Amino acid sequence: MTETAKSRLYDMGISDEIFLRIGVRSGGCSGNTYDAVLDDNMSDVDEVYYSEDKLRIVADKISSVYLDGLTIDFSNDLIEPGFRLTNANAKGSCGCCLLYTSPSPRDS
Repeated sequence: MTETAKSRLYDMGISDEIFLRIGVRSGGCSGNTYDAVLDDNMSDVDEVYYSEDKLRIVADKISSVYLDGLTIDFSNDLIEPGFRLTNANAKGSCGCCLLYTSPSPRDS
């Protein structure tokens, strides 16, 4: 998590009660896609993937397996400002930084 991304998340309302939820689901042009939303409701299938001060990233247990190697950044570029989620462990990805191909269990 870059400092720019942290700052932007705090600006958006991250607090003791509000956390960033990241999910992984199948779909998109590269096989999988990230979902990221602010949330305040933890469930029994959630785990805290990352925690620093008030900032928490939460994922369900299935999605958290695919978060190893994930980097979250925020860009203010003119063409497509927004969060960039990139994963060093992905086998491939497209240009939007939200879709990727995960390694198969055999590749690990």
